[in-house]
Amino acid sequence: MPSIFRPDLIERFWRRMVTAHFSRQFRRRCVRAGQGLEILGPCLVEGAGIIDVGANFSIRSRYSNQTEIFVGDGARLKIGNDVFINQGVRIVCSVGVQLGDGCLIGDESVILDNDYHSVGNAPVKSGPVCIGAGVWIATRVIVLRGVTIGEGSVIAAGSVVTRSIPPYSLAAGNPARIVKSLK
Repeated sequence: MPSIFRPDLIERFWRRMVTAHFSRQFRRRCVRAGQGLEILGPCLVEGAGIIDVGANFSIRSRYSNQTEIFVGDGARLKIGNDVFINQGVRIVCSVGVQLGDGCLIGDESVILDNDYHSVGNAPVKSGPVCIGAGVWIATRVIVLRGVTIGEGSVIAAGSVVTRSIPPYSLAAGNPARIVKSLK
């Protein structure tokens, strides 16, 4: 006699329910969220700023390596269509962060648009971060304030981006330097 207990169907159903729950929580924080929003696991979203998300946006997050997004009061996080953010990513937005269409953000990468605190008597420095369409940011990359990464660029794993990167470039190192053109 065939068993009606199907663990594979139960697991698939459970994953859909959990994804729907986290996606609803994230959608509530957005002023606009396109179709196909999918949050795969717990994602910490804090702050009173504006979050604007395009279609087919996806975050993969785990309890053990949670993705964290902070958008401060008066700041704007704009995410394009077909963007994927992997587990452990931290985005801190006090002025503005923009992710273009088709961006891929690797595990444990950090995107900061401010310095958090001053050094000596100097004021806290902030500057918007703009990541162009089709950019791939590999694992554990740090992108600092005021940086623009041009369309189609690739940032190698472990790089620290302190200056803007032109379109269609491969950048690597600390600080990140252009290794070659991808045209």
